[in-house]
Amino acid sequence: MINEKQTMYLAVIAIILATVGIGLSYYSAEGPEGPAGPAGPAGPAGEAGPVGPTGPAATPVVMAAEPESCATCHKDSGAAHQDSYDLLYQEDMKVTDITYTYSGNTHKVTFKLTMDGDPVDASEVESIGIYWVPWTGEAFQFEPAADRLTLKGTMSYSGGVSTSTLTSTDAAYSSTLATKDGLIVIYGRDDSVGRLPARVYQAKQVFAGLKETGAGVDYVSPANNDGCELCHTDPYLKHGYIYGQVDNDPSTDMYACKPCHMDNGEGGHYEWQLLVDNPEKAVEWLGTDEDTSIFTAEELEELAYTTSLMNDVHMSHAMEFPYPQSMANCIVCHEDKLDLILTDENLNLETCKSCHPMTGSEEHGTDEIALKTLIPATIHGSMDWETVDCGSCHDFSDIHSGYDSKIYTADGVRYSDAIVVTIDDASLSGNTLSVEFGATGSAGSVDSADIHPEVMIGLYGYDTKDFIVNGHDRYDSSGNGVISRSDGDLPKGAYEVGTEHAYFTTVTDNPGSWAVTHDLTEWADMLDDGTIMRIEVAVLSILEDADGEELAINAVSRTFDIDSNDFDDDFYDPIVRVEDGCNNCHDALATTFHGPDYGGSIVVCRMCHVGLSGGSHLEMQSRSIDSYVHAIHSGQYFDVDDVDFADEVEELHYEHHINFPYPTHGITNCESCHYEGTYDVPDQTKSLGGLLSESHYPLEGWDRDIKEIPEYVTGPAARACGACHRAVLINEDAASELISLYQHMKTGGYLIEAGDDDVTTLLRVIDEIMANFD
Repeated sequence: MINEKQTMYLAVIAIILATVGIGLSYYSAEGPEGPAGPAGPAGPAGEAGPVGPTGPAATPVVMAAEPESCATCHKDSGAAHQDSYDLLYQEDMKVTDITYTYSGNTHKVTFKLTMDGDPVDASEVESIGIYWVPWTGEAFQFEPAADRLTLKGTMSYSGGVSTSTLTSTDAAYSSTLATKDGLIVIYGRDDSVGRLPARVYQAKQVFAGLKETGAGVDYVSPANNDGCELCHTDPYLKHGYIYGQVDNDPSTDMYACKPCHMDNGEGGHYEWQLLVDNPEKAVEWLGTDEDTSIFTAEELEELAYTTSLMNDVHMSHAMEFPYPQSMANCIVCHEDKLDLILTDENLNLETCKSCHPMTGSEEHGTDEIALKTLIPATIHGSMDWETVDCGSCHDFSDIHSGYDSKIYTADGVRYSDAIVVTIDDASLSGNTLSVEFGATGSAGSVDSADIHPEVMIGLYGYDTKDFIVNGHDRYDSSGNGVISRSDGDLPKGAYEVGTEHAYFTTVTDNPGSWAVTHDLTEWADMLDDGTIMRIEVAVLSILEDADGEELAINAVSRTFDIDSNDFDDDFYDPIVRVEDGCNNCHDALATTFHGPDYGGSIVVCRMCHVGLSGGSHLEMQSRSIDSYVHAIHSGQYFDVDDVDFADEVEELHYEHHINFPYPTHGITNCESCHYEGTYDVPDQTKSLGGLLSESHYPLEGWDRDIKEIPEYVTGPAARACGACHRAVLINEDAASELISLYQHMKTGGYLIEAGDDDVTTLLRVIDEIMANFD
């Protein structure tokens, strides 16, 4: 039994631990002789009853949560991440003055390699390749087909000139290349710092040079290097070091890719098609050393493809990588060149097969986009797809306009540019918030008058950028942040105009013009005492075309200041770039997840992705948008508890997913999403703590080293910055390091078990932490 003096000792110990940055939580418990008396760090302790075993519904008592001290050591950690990325993929090394000569089966290539203008011995760099590829006038290929032809031989260096000398009696080297139309490509890298799983090197220095032979090359790529740079490195570097464009000359787009990606080479990445057609066979194939004997002759015929750049890029993006938008959105890679690709001569099996599964798999959800599903057998069943002239009946541009129909009209007009929603006015009278908003514009066959808007309200906590009341709280929720999806359980802060709602009322519902009110009585005390100082008002716009497809119209929001009873649009500086950040890869956020009406604004994303909930799909993360996005882009798997690791296909998909690198070839490229200077340790006066979900344990079919980790309340830096680090350690199943990371977050701030009433625990901690900044 704990007496009064022992209880006081516990309180003193808690205060001492807090002063060195260790948060402490413990649980009151009911024993057989009666409940234990409350204990607090200040004031006299109540009389303690006998201590019994801890009950299953123990209530956490939070003590002495201290602010995070992360900024003491990690103040500039975000900038350091970006600096480390900026050291990669530099363009200080140049290749110039390339010459080629041939004499007696000896091919000699000379060139100058410089670094910041100073000569470099090419034989001393980490990697260099020298290749020649023929140009037929229509394609880059040998006739008959042959392997790529290297010209790299013995390297030597003299007087600032590097020389490659290759002597061979092989038939491929038996004559000069000087009179043959083609291209000599030199490329390489130096000072690599790592290699990503998907065949990508991370090098500090990269270089490339080109020399045309014979009558030269008059190839114009139908794809643009600028399109690749939207998602990948700038400059775009295939495999991390092979330039998509040499010397910033658009006329060289994709030239350096051609020595390997010839138009008649024999492709060997059968796993790409198998992943969407027959994943079980993909497991078997990847478990062999490219043993084609596992396939029948018919299977090999169906899997056969050439190594053209179209096939390799389309197949890898459509079948292997989680491409973050529709593959039908051709405009991303082929801007201003759709007329070169959507031609009848390209409407053939090879083109279609490069993006579509042939048969698909009903079990794995790929049958609906398979060619044998999309091409009706009743009409096409007897046709030889290899030779049939599809253009005799079809117009390619009628099948694919080149634009994602959710984002663009058939003529390439972005719906989000043509149709604009605005929040025009708001005022607070008593506890009633009135909002007026509207929409203008039209595109294609749709008009702003047809929008069905949804209004969202989020209540900011204290003077921060985080919400203390989640707009998606439900009618039956017992505390802020609880998200229930039971039937008929509507969110308190989200409202479809014109419907019945306990908190909202429609005042005006005219085409393109709306007004609503929202009842804030439930939070009147928080409005009065300054806990809530600002409100975010958002509008999501549901607009469908004639086929019932929802279109991408930007969600919008404005920040309403309670004290001034007016909008304060400049209070929060933007953190994330949407148009030239997120949409570089996604083109329009949320078209491949959630729904098109959710895009356009990260602030609106944050109104549901709040720190008031743990991540339901992502273990050991917060639902907050920073934790979610950081974890997702670090490769953490959604709903790992749904994976049966005893199933080889499910395990294969899991391994593929966690090994996909961030597409800019480095997750430390913070400025691929953020504005400069917005990615360092969060300011605790402007950001609230949050909940981290528990680990998923046990997992089916896998005795993972990471075991049971409870739900925790933690600080904004641990929540946001820690998300990347947790994701990496989770993917590596690095249990010991993960526990160390948790302990580090605890030592430098607070890490408190949330218990059964997690939101109540979180709100208590938030109140205690924010009391430091009154």
